[in-house]
Amino acid sequence: MSKQVAPWRIERIVGVERHPTEHFGRAVSAEETVYILHSHECRDSTPDLRDCPFSLALDKGIDVAEWDLDTPAALSIHNGRLTPWPMGAER
Repeated sequence: MSKQVAPWRIERIVGVERHPTEHFGRAVSAEETVYILHSHECRDSTPDLRDCPFSLALDKGIDVAEWDLDTPAALSIHNGRLTPWPMGAER
């Protein structure tokens, strides 16, 4: 189950500013934890961010081989799982 992180901490942990529509995340190897920075749009429309589709996808686990650990990435959902998009990559 996803856990909530204080809004004032999450941008610093993920390493990017909150985006209007895109979700970003970071897999922190030292903690074996993936953090999601939800978009402004998501925060405004989802009372409990644990119900966001990105959080629900994270609850299914990740394929560590897909992630560039300790690096911010734009996020997507592929086959029901949370998937990173390297910063600047075409979608």
